[in-house]
Amino acid sequence: VASSSGEYEVAIPPEWQVVTKQRMIPLPDALFEQYDLLECRCFMGLFPEIKRAWITVDHRLFLWNYEDESDFYSFEDQEQIIVSVAMVTPKAGVFVDTIKHVLVVATPLEVFLLGVGYDAGSRIIAARGNAGGEVTLYATQISVPADGVAMTSIAGTRDGRVFMSGNDGGLYEFVYQSEDGWLSKKARKVNLTSTIASYFVPTFLTTRRDTPALSMAVDDDRRLLYVLLQDSSVKVYWLGANGDEFVLVHHHKTIGNSAALLCPQFNEGTSEANPFEIISMHIIPPSESRTLHFVAITGGGCRLYFSTIKRMQRFYEASSLPTQPVQPEVFEVVHVRLPPESQPALPRSMLPGMKMRQPLSVHMALYKNGASLLAHTWNEDHDSIIGAAPDCAQIITRTAKQPRATLTEHSSSARIEGRTWAIAEISASGEDGHALNDLVTVSSTPTRTFAVLTNAGISILEKQRPVDMFRSLIAQPTLQDSQLREFVGVYGLDETCAMCFTILCTDGFAQRSMSMQALNAARRILFEFGGVPHFAEAPAFGAAPAALSAGASTQPAAPVPVVSDRIVLSGRHNGLGIYLARTLRPIWSKLATIAKADQMKVARLHIGISTDELVEVQDRLHRLQHFINNNQRFVPDQINQMPVQPANSNRPPADVTSCWKAESASLGALYELLVHSIEAISFLCLLSDFNLPVISATIEEEQRHALANISFSQLVCAENGRQACKELILALINAQLKQHASIDSISDVLSKRCASMFSVADVSLYKALEALKLASETEEGTEARDLASEALDLLADIAGSLDARKLREICSSFEALGQYTAVASLALACAAQSDPHDEAIAFWGEGAPENDRREAVYRKRMDCYKCIIDMLDKRRSEVLNAKALASLPSTDALFQFALFDWLLENDQSGLLFQMRGPYVEQHLSLEPRTVEKCDMLWHYFIHESQFGKAAYVQRDLACARNLDIDLERRIEYLSLSISNAKIAIDMVRGGQGRMTREVSEEEEIDQLAMLLRENEDQLDIVQVQLEIQRHLRSLGGHETPARALDGKLYTVTELYDKFAEPLKLWDAMLLIFKASNHDDPQMVEEIWLTILRTVLDDSQRTGLMAVASKVAYLGKKLYPSSAALPLPLIASILVELTRERPDEYSAGYIADTLVHASVPHWAVFEALNMLYVKTAATGSQANAEIADLLAREIASLTTEWMETTQAGTSTDAAGDSPNPSEDALPVMAVDEALSQYIINAALNNNQELLQELQQVQDRIRQIF
Repeated sequence: VASSSGEYEVAIPPEWQVVTKQRMIPLPDALFEQYDLLECRCFMGLFPEIKRAWITVDHRLFLWNYEDESDFYSFEDQEQIIVSVAMVTPKAGVFVDTIKHVLVVATPLEVFLLGVGYDAGSRIIAARGNAGGEVTLYATQISVPADGVAMTSIAGTRDGRVFMSGNDGGLYEFVYQSEDGWLSKKARKVNLTSTIASYFVPTFLTTRRDTPALSMAVDDDRRLLYVLLQDSSVKVYWLGANGDEFVLVHHHKTIGNSAALLCPQFNEGTSEANPFEIISMHIIPPSESRTLHFVAITGGGCRLYFSTIKRMQRFYEASSLPTQPVQPEVFEVVHVRLPPESQPALPRSMLPGMKMRQPLSVHMALYKNGASLLAHTWNEDHDSIIGAAPDCAQIITRTAKQPRATLTEHSSSARIEGRTWAIAEISASGEDGHALNDLVTVSSTPTRTFAVLTNAGISILEKQRPVDMFRSLIAQPTLQDSQLREFVGVYGLDETCAMCFTILCTDGFAQRSMSMQALNAARRILFEFGGVPHFAEAPAFGAAPAALSAGASTQPAAPVPVVSDRIVLSGRHNGLGIYLARTLRPIWSKLATIAKADQMKVARLHIGISTDELVEVQDRLHRLQHFINNNQRFVPDQINQMPVQPANSNRPPADVTSCWKAESASLGALYELLVHSIEAISFLCLLSDFNLPVISATIEEEQRHALANISFSQLVCAENGRQACKELILALINAQLKQHASIDSISDVLSKRCASMFSVADVSLYKALEALKLASETEEGTEARDLASEALDLLADIAGSLDARKLREICSSFEALGQYTAVASLALACAAQSDPHDEAIAFWGEGAPENDRREAVYRKRMDCYKCIIDMLDKRRSEVLNAKALASLPSTDALFQFALFDWLLENDQSGLLFQMRGPYVEQHLSLEPRTVEKCDMLWHYFIHESQFGKAAYVQRDLACARNLDIDLERRIEYLSLSISNAKIAIDMVRGGQGRMTREVSEEEEIDQLAMLLRENEDQLDIVQVQLEIQRHLRSLGGHETPARALDGKLYTVTELYDKFAEPLKLWDAMLLIFKASNHDDPQMVEEIWLTILRTVLDDSQRTGLMAVASKVAYLGKKLYPSSAALPLPLIASILVELTRERPDEYSAGYIADTLVHASVPHWAVFEALNMLYVKTAATGSQANAEIADLLAREIASLTTEWMETTQAGTSTDAAGDSPNPSEDALPVMAVDEALSQYIINAALNNNQELLQELQQVQDRIRQIF
């Protein structure tokens, strides 16, 4: 808010006056007769609450009904001069219900209360013709002594507290209760401003007296009492958060100086001729402003706005403003509003050309809801009532350009007869929340009327809104286009069209009081000047702005504007939207349904909007609908011959057509909103007629909670609101059925009044419910089945419109009747109709992505299937067989999947295999994959003789990384896959067990053969992986890498790099070399030396025997891999080790070690012979000894082989050979080798070896 403002738009045309004088009601002659009897004092004022003016003549009080202009009520039951009168709110529980107000009457001797009964609109009073209602005064016998103090001002709070200001400067409270208490009287006067010492000091010794008060004002919302003193200072009292305190929090004594600091033009109080004086003060309610709380009006007509909130909080912490009453910390002037002109509304030529404002002499004023009325002394016999109100059009225009635009007001004046005593608003707007913005109105009659009481009578003034000004303007017989353009220039075309709707859609009574000229002009303006839709035009760079008013001088020609692609709809369209929004605004955000607890503390649903308010809005909507229906030209088309584009537009016709299409579409949407709103109101009224609280008692608590707190806007536009309508209609129908009433009549009412809420599908639903209810009540089985069948037929076509809860209820009804097939049929029909494009299956197949719109459809279908599954679960013993399950429909894939899940949850996988069908394989194949589902899948394939598919599933299980499968089980799956692949190849060759017909038989065999090879290769590698795992676990302390080996199947490279090499697993390295056929002699030699020497050097082992055992163990795993088990190398290492430990060596040790390693005799012979030849070629003594040792080993090998052959039995080594014939020695080669060995032995003179070799040679020759 700026520190000061003073901008006014003076209304010159008579039609544009802010305040207009409607009539003058003279005081009745009987009151003048009483005035002639005046001896001492006379006061007067207004009680708008009871539509009465009050006049006191000495001790007599008169209440004059200004509505019928003659009736008045006199009270003369006391003899003291009345010094003040006030109407206050009574305390709760003190008076009977007929007393709505309390009249406080003050005399110098006592202050007493009179109860006021007021009946504003009973039929009896209407029959009597009493327009102002009937007033009755009741003596309450409640009074307090005044002790000679004249109570000059009285004010009351809405809680019933009564405050009085005395001419002695004290503030008092009139405290009363229903009856005397033990320690308190029925009524007492409490001096709120006296000190304890004042009770002990005699009055004549008191030298200091407080300044008396002129008036008081109560802010009930903020719990504050403002007291205006005679020195124009203001005291602020805090009444407490609960309204039961009285604390002085501020006393502002320098208001005039504060105002002068804010506004240099404020000159009141600068001289004796222009004193500063506050003549009235008024409360600003929170609905008008959260930061401005109080306004004081000075004798010069200035308005001083006050706030009780600190400046920093007002401007920078607005979001943290308190919502509950709090004790104010400041009380300061924050804005000065200078007064308007004092001249009455005259033609412009008669106004003097003054630059300075004429000083005002204001002696009475009123401020309420943004409107100000100032009683300015015009002359001795007349006052001028100066009215000011916000210029809404200017404020909206300026705020759009600058958010902190200054306040601009309309002002005008009206001369009245007599001296003003009181001003009051006598017909408060029914739209109090909209009173600040006069544009926001849907009523075509003035909503704000003021009464100005003078000594001549009461002048009735009406505050004109823009629509009233517009109506007066177009009611002229000769309406000039220039006048209309001037009005449109001020308020805009959209607002002008909205005013046309306001006038044309008014009620019949108001239209009859309106001239036909105004109605016809409004219709003509709407259609001829309502504009056309067009593309927005933005001025080109450097273009001058167009003139804003009709009287502006002509501007130079501007450059051709640039036309954008944004479509601007016509003013007629926008006016309709504005009028419709303002019509709906009183109820739009209100709760249509609310929950209230009854006497049993049970929550019941109630209509949250009064029926009168609903009917009032609906009447306006009906009139708007009637106007649109009777004016087909309203919807644009190409027939109405209206211009569709500006003359200088370069747009092609197709683009112009798109503008009309956009407007037509928007108008259609607005009309749909109009119809839906009318139907929603009809529906709420219908619920009210059928007693919604009683109906809601039959609704489940959870559902009742969901239906509560639905706003009217949700009821019309939101999906949950439309669903709530259906739920409430169902509750209404169920209530009718429970009363055994036919639903045909209520169906007809709903179809006529709420067509969009109550469709043909709803009729079928309710008839089906009725049939089910009759079926449940009949005892004849055939009749019950026929009724159930009829209900199913009615529901079959509308199943998709049923929500999950209603579907469950209906399925439960069918189930109770034993119609189990009907349950399945209805639930599946509901699922199919809810998802005609099978979006749920696609959603499920894609892994149910988050925030996907298809999720709602998927959940709806799953809710449908749950009805069937729940039924099956209840009848588990009857339905868990292949025959019963086969009777269920099997064309819905999602249902089949739900059924399969239920079977698996009940450990019925066998039944799953028996059901066959196309969906079993699909269900078990889709994500999320589990070991159990995959196991069932390959079992299912084997059950169906699909061994090839089973082999692929088993292969996938063995290689799966995201499944919890240990290594041994993976090996098992690989082995099974190998077996099933072999069977599949045989079956395909025999013309059976084909996996698919998309490839030829040969191609399928090739695919299976490739699978078989891959499995066998993988099995070799996985054996190494298993060996590594077992070795790690045997070592201990390596559980983490051991568990990692369960997670997947590794390649040989991964096994070597990640496990064997880092952990120095020598045995595993050899196995890896065998599996990969990797040839690295040097590495293999190092590994073998490391392994065998480690064994030999182990003190806990048996030397060469342990070495032999280790070679045998590894040889069985590695043979016949030459890469991992090079026999010559092994033999040479064994020779080296035996020479190191000759004591442990015995002849035949090396040959036996290799034979026990599953190496055939012939391979052992070749290795030893090769080593012998290599060693014997050198002539050193050491090599000669090695050659002799190798000759002995070959002799031992030959002897052992011959003994085995002759005996016909197999040794351990021979038994390890899968084919004994492959173990045979090459006799001729052996004989030749023995001959060479004998020659060398003779040359070396080794008689012992010579003799041994000759014996072996002789024996082999004898046998072979």
